[in-house]
Amino acid sequence: MIYYHYTTLKAFSGILQENPTKDKEICFWATRYDCFRDKTEYKHGIAKIYPALDNFEVQSSIQDDRKIAPFFDPTDVERALGLPVPYVISISARKDNEYMWKHYADNSHGVVMELGFNNPQGTYDAAMFSIESCIYDSKITNEELYQLVKDKYFEMAGIMLKSNKELAITLLRDNPSVFVRFIAMYLLAFVAPRFKKDEFIEEEETRIIISSPKKEYNNLLDNAQCPAVIENIVTEVKKFVDCEKQRPDNKNFFREIFMPISVLKRIYVKGDKQKHEVEDILRKRGLSHIPIEVMA
Repeated sequence: MIYYHYTTLKAFSGILQENPTKDKEICFWATRYDCFRDKTEYKHGIAKIYPALDNFEVQSSIQDDRKIAPFFDPTDVERALGLPVPYVISISARKDNEYMWKHYADNSHGVVMELGFNNPQGTYDAAMFSIESCIYDSKITNEELYQLVKDKYFEMAGIMLKSNKELAITLLRDNPSVFVRFIAMYLLAFVAPRFKKDEFIEEEETRIIISSPKKEYNNLLDNAQCPAVIENIVTEVKKFVDCEKQRPDNKNFFREIFMPISVLKRIYVKGDKQKHEVEDILRKRGLSHIPIEVMA
């Protein structure tokens, strides 16, 4: 699957690592949800999910102790320290979006990186990730929203059964309320961050979403008594959670997400001057084999 990342020349130079470890030649910063340009965006997504999820659970006659819609209160979610939260890398399905060239590629003086990904979903270290297109308010009906929530509800149930069948069956048998809470966390992580207000519709954004608790969560894990069946999982999660970083010039939090250079397929620029600058950057990194194309 091919996607595009709009950025400045300076940021592009930083994305390509100097003296990198093998398969970690590229590094993107995944921004934490509360550092987005629109500070209310994640709450907006949670509020969008609630009525559709509530309707689905009523229509499906789900028992009260197994319902998760009541958890979808934006204020309660933000206060819940232990919940995984979304970290986002912005990409696009198009390389010719003039709005993006202007606002995210230095008024057309930057670059667009063509990126090829084999899998739209998977794990990065101990965190789940998913590539999801954003949904703008005017582009989805109530019926479509209901179907989306329903599909994602069953998708997570299937992921749990496939990835750790023994644990999933144990939870379903002995503690079904815990099983459905994992589904709730999946919806919060990979559905809520997809919703955006129409004022951002020209961005036509797609997102690489990485789900992880905030760094402070490790304080809770240190004091928690974990069942033996998930002890190893918790250990790996703690390692990843602890890697959250903060930008030195502000309060924005992010995670470094490393990728192999094979992900970078091509670079697009808008002029010969930018092409020469990109060639110089690639030469210094030993990456002169990567093609550069000048767009009209």
